This record gives sequence, structure tokens and C-alpha cells, in this order.
Amino acid sequence: MRAVPISVDPEMIKLAASGGTSSFRMMNDCPERRYCFKVKSTNNVHYRVSAVYGFVEPMEAPQVEVTRLDGPPKSDDRLEVLFMLVDADCKDAREAFTTGEVPEFSIDVPLIAE
Repeated sequence: MRAVPISVDPEMIKLAASGGTSSFRMMNDCPERRYCFKVKSTNNVHYRVSAVYGFVEPMEAPQVEVTRLDGPPKSDDRLEVLFMLVDADCKDAREAFTTGEVPEFSIDVPLIAE
């Protein structure tokens, strides 16, 4: 497995099955590369995210809030965060994902509801 230029903290999110909110940061340690992201979920019934699309600027760490709605305990859900390298003049992260290009890499964030 090759190293990716972005790390996620925390690497896993635990929430109460009855509902709650948590967040994670995506840290871009590369001083020259700008990425856009898209967050996909395996469970759109019980989870919401504050930003489905966005940018991770060089040397920055944007935060995404995750909200769990009331539901049964579950430990096999996850968020898949897709990343694409974009130029400084790219203004619309959502549009960047409509070009048909394959994302450069993805990071899975396990979701645990207890």
C-alpha cells in the first residue's frame, strides 16, 4: 500500500447508536498540492456529513462534522473520502468530480455506533 499525502484524524469515529455528533480532520502535509474531496457513506439513513465536497489546501486541515441519527447499533459502516489533485484556480469541488477522472486516492473512515 502506498503512502497518501493526506491523513485523517481520528482514523475511526465512534458514536452512540441513539445519535450524536463527532468530527474528523483531513491533514494535507504537502506544501505544493491542493486536493478536492468527496465524502461518500455506506449508510445515508443514519449518517450525515457537514461537507460532502470541499478542498484540502496545502498544509491545512479542514474539519468535517459527522452526525449519527438514532438507529440500531452497527459496526460495519464507513465513510469513503475520495481525493483528486486540482489546480489553484479550481473553484467548485463538486464539478471536479464530474469530469470522469478517477480519484487519485481514497481513505476509509470506519463508523462505529454502539
